[in-house]
Parts: sequence; structure tokens; C-alpha cells
Amino acid sequence: MTQAQLGHGKYSTSYVSLLETGSREPTAEIITELSHRLGIERDVMEAWNTPVSPDEAEFVLLEHRARQSFAAHDYEDARATAHEAAGIAQGMKNSSAWWNMAFLEAEALRELRDGDAFLHMAEEVLNHPLTDESSALKVRAETLVSNAYLIIGRLHIAVEHALRGVEQGKEALPPTSIIALSAQFALVASLAESGQLDDAWLACLDLSAAADGDIPDQAAGNAHWVIGNVAFRKQNVSEGLRHHDLAAELLRPASDIELWTRFNKASAAARMTAGIVEPSTLACIERAEQAQAVIGATMAEDLELQIIRAQWEQLNGRPEEALELLLPVRREGEALSYPVRGELELLVARCLQITGEAAQSLEHLELAREHFSAAGATDRAALALELTTQARAALR
Repeated sequence: MTQAQLGHGKYSTSYVSLLETGSREPTAEIITELSHRLGIERDVMEAWNTPVSPDEAEFVLLEHRARQSFAAHDYEDARATAHEAAGIAQGMKNSSAWWNMAFLEAEALRELRDGDAFLHMAEEVLNHPLTDESSALKVRAETLVSNAYLIIGRLHIAVEHALRGVEQGKEALPPTSIIALSAQFALVASLAESGQLDDAWLACLDLSAAADGDIPDQAAGNAHWVIGNVAFRKQNVSEGLRHHDLAAELLRPASDIELWTRFNKASAAARMTAGIVEPSTLACIERAEQAQAVIGATMAEDLELQIIRAQWEQLNGRPEEALELLLPVRREGEALSYPVRGELELLVARCLQITGEAAQSLEHLELAREHFSAAGATDRAALALELTTQARAALR
């Protein structure tokens, strides 16, 4: 529930915020009305209307700052502030407050692309006793851990955690629950990345039914985005374009410019993998470049976008220009996940083959195979091996 929904036209969002932070004390009438809207006992809510300790006051301020920083995309400050707030919550023996701040810290680490730290924090959240007391918390934690394993390239483990999250969500949550949908997103992504495309498409059918239900535009846009990704991977270009076009209508930069940027990057990459070299593909790349220049990006995000731009150059018959973009990316390759490093080496190999340096491409094909294998992306590893065999045969 948003502050506006809680205020329901009677109390402004700023007044609700003052109540939340303890800057204003509610009257008996307000307590009665808000307890009714929140669906809790009046006595419980009235108990909150008591003076707070210095630790509680500090926690509230830190939580507020951490969430503001996250909303403003200042993920380093969000991480550090959430960590500090979690420490205070632990000292107060407030498990719920600790869980919320630890979860926020993990989300900030995800956005910072600190894969190892993200995984450590996500597993700490999953293993906390409070997580087992609520189906919703369990689903959120399993999804968080799945996303962490996806980022570091351990795809089969990502699939396992996503499956647990989806199964738990089906048992305990409504199908249009954003928490349940997030678990489905993680499952589709991990299955697709690990090459299990038929299973990923079956999961997409469930996701498509949810997208047609009563869910927010942004959630529906996300659903069409991931469905389109799988369709492209399955070489079903018309379905891929249809779902990505639907996602483009629903996702808006004004709502979440970072999400919009990531969508345009992903759509451009998927379109090029399907061989779609059209102005619409270039428009996706340019929108992502412009947005990323405005909002800033991590090193990994900049490198990934440069790989996408290089792929555009290669597909348009400019392999030399593509290599010029890719060589600096290779020097910083350790900042990338294993699947992305595999795609990088595969693209370098293809450019070298086009420029007549087939012998040199073999080294990059082998690196691509190693990276894909480390990530558990068996279909991409098999492709790299097949291209290696073809290149060696051509050299003979």
C-alpha cells in the first residue's frame, strides 16, 4: 500500500510520511481510521503511538535514508545505510527490521553487480529463521538467491532456487502476486540461460496468463520482456517481436529509467541474435546508450552495452570496427559474468573469422566454450564447440 492509498484522499502523503517517521503523533480518531484501513487491531496500532528509544529513532532514519537512496539509484549509499540499519535492528533483537534491511542491502549489491557479496547476503536472508515463518518471505528469499546465482553464472543452482520459489508461491500466494511473479521471472531467466528452452517456454505460458490478468503495467511489461527473450532464443522471431513490442508499450522511462534502459539493451541483443538488423534494433541500442549516459552505470553495464554495439557493427559488415570496440572490453572482462564473457569471446571469434584470421579465432572459441561451461549454459558451450570444429576443418 502506498502512502497515497493509506491516506485515501483524507491525509496527504507528506502527513502519512510524518506519521511513519514519528515526526507527528496521531490522534485517537486517526488511529482508529488507519487501523481499519490497514486491517489490524486498534489496540495494536495504538501501542505504536509510544515514545521511541534512541536506537529505534536512529533505525527509522537510517531505513528512510536507505530506501530513498535506493529509489534515487545511489546503490552504494543504500547498501551502506541498510547495512548500518540492519546492525541496529540486530542489537534491538528486531528480526523483522533486520530482515527488511538485509534484503534491501542484498538488492543494492545486486544493482552494484557485486555477485559474490550479493550471493552471501541473499543466502543470509534465506537462512534466517524469520524467512521460514512466512510463505511470502520464503518466496522473496528464494527468488533473491536465484538471481544471485544467475549473476555469478551458476545457472543450475539458480534454477533450483527459482523452482522452489515458484512452487511455494503457487501454494500460498495468488497468481497475480508481484512476489509470485518475480519468482516466475527468475525461473524463466535461469532456465533460458542454462539452455533449457523447452522448459523455459512452458514456464512462459504460466507467465503469459498472469500478464493478461489484473497486474500493474510494469509487471506486465516485465512478463512480456522475458517471454520475448525466450521466444527469440527458440528462433520464434515473430513471437519475440510481439512480446517485446508489448513490453515497450508498458515499460516507461518515467516510471523506472534503469529498468527501461536494461530492457532496451536486452531487446537489442535478442533481436541481433535472431538476425534482425533493422532501424528498430539500432533505436533500442541508441536509447540504452542515451539513458545510460544520463543515469550513469557500473563498469559491467558499460561493458555489456559496448558488446551490444560491437555486435551491431559486426552484423552490418564492419568486423574491424567491432574488434576495436571489443578489445578494450576483454581487458576488463573479469567484471563480467561467465555467460557474458562467453558471448564476448564468441563475438571476437566471429569477427576474426570474417577478417580472415580463422586460426586466431580458435583461441577465443575455446575461451567461449570454457566460460559457457562454467556458467552451465550447455547449449552455448555446444555452439562454441561446433564452431571450433568447423573452423579447424576449414583450416585443414
